[in-house]
Amino acid sequence: MGVMTRNPLMSFCRPLALPLLAVAATSCGTFNYTADFSNNELYFVDVAFETKAPGDRQVFVTPLKDERSAKVLPLHERGFPIRYGNDDFWERPIPEMLAEVLARHLTNSGLFPAIINQATPDCLIMKPTLVSFAVGAKEAMAGSMSFAEVGLRIEVHGPADSTGLRPVWHDQVYGNQQVSEFSVNPVSPYRLIGRALQLTMARTLSGLDGSNVGRSHVPPEVVVALGDGAQGAVPKTAEATTQKD
Repeated sequence: MGVMTRNPLMSFCRPLALPLLAVAATSCGTFNYTADFSNNELYFVDVAFETKAPGDRQVFVTPLKDERSAKVLPLHERGFPIRYGNDDFWERPIPEMLAEVLARHLTNSGLFPAIINQATPDCLIMKPTLVSFAVGAKEAMAGSMSFAEVGLRIEVHGPADSTGLRPVWHDQVYGNQQVSEFSVNPVSPYRLIGRALQLTMARTLSGLDGSNVGRSHVPPEVVVALGDGAQGAVPKTAEATTQKD
């Protein structure tokens, strides 16, 4: 089996996608077969989220950082193999697709009036980081169990003060794990990753909505994340820390 290469948590393999493609092949010929979850609803459908209190603070979103763990994942469980996918299944880099998904949801949600192309002293700065994005399958006597996992860290820094320092208003990891039952023909993990991404995005938007970071007329709820990431960290209210651009 060997040791996996860079970013094993995020790796994907084409053989795992065969059940998904088989479904498409038996249906009408109008399916989009491109493995791009940002543009293909076969893999991901946008979350219908719109805030009831639109924000008035503009936000600058930094390029999405890829900090997926490079640790070696277990290759067996109770003597049975665990198979992981690898990134080359996808048409484009995962961080690139996820950045598009996040930007689209931030725009459509109304949490901020605009995503600006250049940071200004009075705008917010959002720093998204990918911490987990994995698919795979566990083998057993009863068949296989598919799994998928997404973890997304969102940091939001407030407007700069007179010295250029920005308070940290929000730092939270949002995520979700999906698993199937053991079956001879389990659901494709690429179906599961779409659902995990939907729930992650819904939790991200809901968390930002509740934090009030986008509303200048409401004091922000300063939240700093604790714990590990893929499941979403346990938040605590804290004094704002500061960071210079």
